[in-house]
Amino acid sequence: MMSAENWLRELSPHTRDAISARMTTIDYRAGAMVRRAGDRATGMYQVEHGYLKLLGLNSDGRQVLIMLYRSGNCFGETPVVGQRPFNHNTVALTDTRLRFLAERDFWELYNEFREIPDMLCRKFASNMSRMFAAREWRSTLRLRDLIGSTFATLAEHCGVMRGDGDTVIDLPLVQTDFAEFLEVTRQAVQREIGALKASGLLSQSRKQWLVHDLARLGDPLHAFTANLH
Repeated sequence: MMSAENWLRELSPHTRDAISARMTTIDYRAGAMVRRAGDRATGMYQVEHGYLKLLGLNSDGRQVLIMLYRSGNCFGETPVVGQRPFNHNTVALTDTRLRFLAERDFWELYNEFREIPDMLCRKFASNMSRMFAAREWRSTLRLRDLIGSTFATLAEHCGVMRGDGDTVIDLPLVQTDFAEFLEVTRQAVQREIGALKASGLLSQSRKQWLVHDLARLGDPLHAFTANLH
């Protein structure tokens, strides 16, 4: 559901500075549509702070959660490089600030600095590896372990540990989001989350999720999460 991908961070300082000099910032309120499926690709984005949802569209018109973007993540490069429109909707999950690199600047920098296309190739290859690992993950593990792993990943990337040892996930995600992400029914997710709560691993307080035992919650997935991050 979430990764620590940040290919700009892997560039040399000189190249990073050249990119940053051409970037502008854009603020979005929670719930705002950032990019809509079918929109022309006008540049690439990097999340400065906040979280966004990448949503696919089912044939019946329903939106389905594909993944979340977090601080450092970049998106929009694929449609720019592929010279195609966006395939998915991107919506601000929280108040969000993005850094934006316009298409013309992207190509000028792409042609000037050899390490940019090299790093993008690594990113695209890593995305493919994560996609195959995710397929194996979903087909191998039972639903309760999939849900536990999803919460463990969220706790790792955006959780805050409290003094009592609990990890707080302060994101407005509901059970339907997890059902869509895992491609199962909401009733099935509700049943398994109920079991995790009964086991003392997880609880919910208003719009926050509380992870009470992160080691036990993510334990079945260590072999897979290394590939998914």
